[in-house]
Amino acid sequence: MAKKTPPWPDYPAWSTARFFGFLRSALRKAYSRWPPKFQAMQEARRKCEGKGRQKFEYQCAICEEWFPQKSIQIDHIVECGSLRCWEDLTPFTQRLFCGKEGLRVLCKPCHNEVTAEQRKKAKENDA
Repeated sequence: MAKKTPPWPDYPAWSTARFFGFLRSALRKAYSRWPPKFQAMQEARRKCEGKGRQKFEYQCAICEEWFPQKSIQIDHIVECGSLRCWEDLTPFTQRLFCGKEGLRVLCKPCHNEVTAEQRKKAKENDA
């Protein structure tokens, strides 16, 4: 059975985990407009010729194949880590809002593999 986190002191209807999940979600929403993210995308793109309305395609940094924008994701080379307490806030935010050098364009299958590997390592470290 999973451990439950204590209630959040300023709003006991939420657990501590729910509060930090809420905070993480808000930070990730702000990251969606982070300019270095778009710079990383721009450096990985090329004009797409003869594919209907699609203007650009993007090269995956791992498999080096080309994909439409809907099939790519931006990956943090150094993962952002967890956000479970106030002490995690500064390092999480610094890693989330990194420069374009800390980001790379990945196709969804490659990103899923990288994420699964990172989660596996994190689980082993927690055990």
